[in-house]
Amino acid sequence: MLRQTVLAAALLLALAGPSAAAPPTLPAGDTGIASRYVGDVNITNDPAVLFFDGFDSYTSNSQLTSSGNWSNFFQNSNILLDTSQYATGAKSIRLRMPSTGSEVSNAIVKTINPGRDTLFLRAYTKFAPNYAGINSAHNGLRISANYTGPGTKPNGRNFMLVELQQVDYGEGSPGKTHIYVYHPEQKDNYGENWYPSGRTTNGDGPDGKFGPHFVARPETIPPRGQWICFELMVQLNTVGQRDGRVAVWQDGTLIADWQNIRFRDSTSVRLDEIQLENGGQRSTQINDKWYDNVVVATSYIGPISMQPSLPAPKNLRIQ
Repeated sequence: MLRQTVLAAALLLALAGPSAAAPPTLPAGDTGIASRYVGDVNITNDPAVLFFDGFDSYTSNSQLTSSGNWSNFFQNSNILLDTSQYATGAKSIRLRMPSTGSEVSNAIVKTINPGRDTLFLRAYTKFAPNYAGINSAHNGLRISANYTGPGTKPNGRNFMLVELQQVDYGEGSPGKTHIYVYHPEQKDNYGENWYPSGRTTNGDGPDGKFGPHFVARPETIPPRGQWICFELMVQLNTVGQRDGRVAVWQDGTLIADWQNIRFRDSTSVRLDEIQLENGGQRSTQINDKWYDNVVVATSYIGPISMQPSLPAPKNLRIQ
């Protein structure tokens, strides 16, 4: 009986089609949490901030978890606390994808407890100047709920996943910005790629699946060799409604906004984990990527705020 009820609810939701009401306008630019904390100093004092890390306090990788800041990390030999590259402070964390013909999953993981219905994840990221040649890369910011592994289609009551990433499919390195998504309406057992234009792969084409208020935006390739402020928002849908949403900002500019999404049919699915990644199925060369000034919050964060009278810290480039 429970299974029949769940299937009936999912069918009614699918038949309901896109919501007629326009979703709220998203903030952008220097209007977020970071605007109130110059250089991100004391940003953890903000009630909307759940987590911050600039990686400056660690002297060894093991302290990522022993400090209680991070829940786990993978491929210790590929992770470096780097004093030569940073957005602010004195260090960043470097994840290295080695030259290999096999799959490597480099990541640092943070559990969010209790889970949330909406999360914002901001991180300064930097691709090596020669970053190229990773096949099927998972190399960015990830937000997920109850995720246990690839190859299973979500049913609305078990899990979901969104990852902001770049994969070069012949357009230029490091590849076009897009999201890799596990959701109940995908057609394959593996996730779909969604682009800012509305184009999708491993699923179906731009057929209006993102609702009547979706705005197609250009597909872009981020620069290599400089710090970029990426921010990912995931908003789970209200159960029984199509108001799920995913948005991406680059240096404070809204570059993607997918709407009308059904991620779940139960409130047991809540956002409970974030990851920073740089891996893939194989790589033709060594590929380094750095992360710094990571913030997790329940509202828009925005780029680092700098006082106009002060110079930007070493290596910080805000477009």
